[in-house]
Amino acid sequence: MSVSNNTVINSKPCIYNCNTRIYWNASENAYFEVFSQKLHRCPNKPNNNTKTIIPTTISISKPTYYRKKPWSTTQPKPKMSNSFELLTGPIDIIQKKYEILSDIVIEVGGKTDGSQSHIVGTNNNIQLIVYYEVPEGKRDEVKQKLITENNKIIL
Repeated sequence: MSVSNNTVINSKPCIYNCNTRIYWNASENAYFEVFSQKLHRCPNKPNNNTKTIIPTTISISKPTYYRKKPWSTTQPKPKMSNSFELLTGPIDIIQKKYEILSDIVIEVGGKTDGSQSHIVGTNNNIQLIVYYEVPEGKRDEVKQKLITENNKIIL
């Protein structure tokens, strides 16, 4: 660092290894040499007409987070089938039906995607639409298990 006219100059070595200390002159929009206070024209900088070797101080290696992930070689995700169920009834029954539905969906390798609820009538019955996705061909299995399980809860 040099001090000149009450200003602090933050210098750095030239990146092309010419052993010259330079600083950025914002008013001239260019690099200047610290000691000569002249515009820096590096002799080691490559021109458009000539090819030069990049200095060895510059490292061009990819960080590890760009490398191939170990899990990318695993089997691709199976095709999924989207569906929904309309659950109706009092709150306690809806909660049980929702728990059963989400367990069945997880059991066949799927997941629930969301839900929407509406209060219907004066007796606080609820309609709950549950959206889910399961592997292709498993939708009928989910619906069949849900009908079997629902009959056990209601009776």
